[in-house]
Amino acid sequence: MANIKDVAKLSNVSVATVSRVLNGSENVSAETRKRVLKAIKKLNYKPKPSFSNNILFKTIGVLVPDIRGYHYSDIVMAIESFAYEKGFDIMLAIPKNDPLNEKNILDQYFKRKVDGIILAEFYGDTKLIDRFINSGVPIVVMDFNVEEINFDVVNVDNEGGAYKAIEYLYKNGHRNIFVIRGPNNSPAAIERLKGIRKFMYKKSDLNVIFSETEGYNPNDGSDAIYSYLAKNPLNFTAVFAVNDWTAFGAMDALKSYGYKIPDDVSIIGFDDSPFAEFVNPKLTTIKQPREEIGITATEILIERITNKRKRLPKNVVLPTTLIERNSVRRINNEY
Repeated sequence: MANIKDVAKLSNVSVATVSRVLNGSENVSAETRKRVLKAIKKLNYKPKPSFSNNILFKTIGVLVPDIRGYHYSDIVMAIESFAYEKGFDIMLAIPKNDPLNEKNILDQYFKRKVDGIILAEFYGDTKLIDRFINSGVPIVVMDFNVEEINFDVVNVDNEGGAYKAIEYLYKNGHRNIFVIRGPNNSPAAIERLKGIRKFMYKKSDLNVIFSETEGYNPNDGSDAIYSYLAKNPLNFTAVFAVNDWTAFGAMDALKSYGYKIPDDVSIIGFDDSPFAEFVNPKLTTIKQPREEIGITATEILIERITNKRKRLPKNVVLPTTLIERNSVRRINNEY
């Protein structure tokens, strides 16, 4: 079995240099790093596990901001199932959108020598990701905006989905639409706003009112309605909610004012949550393929782990689907 000295000899560098590459140090030239990683692959070398600090292999590190609700919990279930079929365990961490938590978790993953990482909605410094890339540890990111793609990305077409939602309301005659925004630091919410604005620019007769409040939870949806109607009359005929959770909260708030859905106000969500068809009325929404997101991310990562052949990063964008139910009413306007 090869050891670190064998790697150093084959790559014609010192043991210390091999160690720096393994630890993701930036104090190594790109050419040297490439040579060391090539030697590691050729010798099938892995650092010896230290059972005293629980270093694991055949393990994937997974970071998601939250598993409440349905979105990331469904994705994580798909990741775990696919990884298990391929002989991998997952190590799940939930940094709760805190950059310091993200850094601490990634430090632990690095020390434990996980084989690869899947992360979503990353809020910290992307240099933390570079550390893994520099040491040859593959990363796949989800729900993530990147300027320069130097790792694999799996996203949903959030912009296209939001465009589809507003277009659907418009086609059904709605010209005054209240939009409940998601968090302003959420990549998915930012992309959905882009989709809304893209459609707005095409329709001069469309009036979009954006909520003052923002968020992804039911109380964020109800707060958006209460806050607006406390200061204004009902001057919109439809609501687009950034996700189904906020749609449920908005529906509850509107009902508390005595408004009927969809007779007085139509509403469309985003996600197609497991509860969308069990509320009254059944919620029209934009479906995200959550299981496919998890499976695709895990499949790409395991392929990277097991096949170290250098290839260009993948940028996978999965489509959304409009799910028509009973929460949107057609009113008398021409498309």
